Amino acid sequence: MQPDVNHFKCAKHLTIAGTDIYHPTQDHLSGAEIAFGGDLIRCLKNDNYLVLETEAQGYPGWTPYDGQLRLQAYSHLASGALGVMYWHWHSIHNSFETYWKGLLSHDMEENAVYRETCIIGSEFKKLSPVLSGFKKDNKVAIMVNNEALTALKWFGIEASAAGDNGIGYNDVVRWIYDALYKVNIECDIIWEESENIEKYQAIILPAMYTADEKILTRLKKYTAQGGTLIATFKTAFANENVKVYPDRQPHILHKVFGMYYQQFTFPEHVTLTGFEGGEPEAETFMELLISDGAEIISAYQHPNWKKYAAVTRHTYESGSAWYIGCMFEEHYLQQLLIKILAQSGVNAAVSEKFPVIVREGINAKGEKLRFYLNYSWEEQSVETADDFGVILGSADSTKREIHLSAWDVCIIKFDK
Repeated sequence: MQPDVNHFKCAKHLTIAGTDIYHPTQDHLSGAEIAFGGDLIRCLKNDNYLVLETEAQGYPGWTPYDGQLRLQAYSHLASGALGVMYWHWHSIHNSFETYWKGLLSHDMEENAVYRETCIIGSEFKKLSPVLSGFKKDNKVAIMVNNEALTALKWFGIEASAAGDNGIGYNDVVRWIYDALYKVNIECDIIWEESENIEKYQAIILPAMYTADEKILTRLKKYTAQGGTLIATFKTAFANENVKVYPDRQPHILHKVFGMYYQQFTFPEHVTLTGFEGGEPEAETFMELLISDGAEIISAYQHPNWKKYAAVTRHTYESGSAWYIGCMFEEHYLQQLLIKILAQSGVNAAVSEKFPVIVREGINAKGEKLRFYLNYSWEEQSVETADDFGVILGSADSTKREIHLSAWDVCIIKFDK
């Protein structure tokens, strides 16, 4: 999220949304930045979008391994992009971005990146009739808040005074998003004025520090009508003018979550109960949750804080509400989100997890397509239980098996 402009408001004045997406490559390529950027921009107008800029070679440390540029290009399409454009055609010979390299290097001759781009262009031309108009139908949404981003720059999560100390709003957003991404649960990125939020089976609020009463009341109604609401620490604490609400936190929603808190602190030597395979450490910031009818899913393990909850669950009318009071290791967050969403009727489309990323949707012809993306050096073989046809890549339909070499992609179409 960007602090200086509200994307959702600006998008109302655009015919089509576009984005610039830059990210690490080589051994650090995960696809998460591509997916998050795409999900955010796609949801601005609930339509396909254009990648107006992305890296060719980029910084010297980003020179892609063989196959990575192609993998990245298909990753954009898998989020709903209509096309991919690179910055820039050739590396420039003077001025500020001399070493921000384009498709061609400074010698203006063909190179590995240029040749791989030719492959991408050839495949896009061939596959456009099948891939165009690719739409998503996600059941989970993350609600973002531009005002919360700005407010938490003033009042840092790890600081009591203004400044850039510690983590910020975007860190919490990505903490949630990346956990979902790596277990192949796709989501939309929405905001407080998004329409038809009732279509989502679960809505997640990462650190929605500032929120006016209108959206809080709307989320309360969403939960009462059967939705699943998940919130992290620093949610519903202040109004749209960053004035702290003078009642129990989280404001309005404390009855929905069946808990409240009065104190918060920085964890030291605090672990959490209730997780399989270990006891994660509380990290960065923790709210001391007091149950007021909620089930305690996880409690703090500490001589002084053990009477407080870390994670709670509460049934509110026809829905359920979960509150996460602190940060902890991503592996355990994945475990928790899988549990929460399964109880809400949302399961990962496949059993695979990162480095195999799976993205799916419906093309303009109404055909279901699934992208398998391998973000690793290791060859991957995954099984699919459905009959399918191969659009791109290596697959054995008789064995219902997908084969992915290093940094490879496979696209299949399910039989109707």
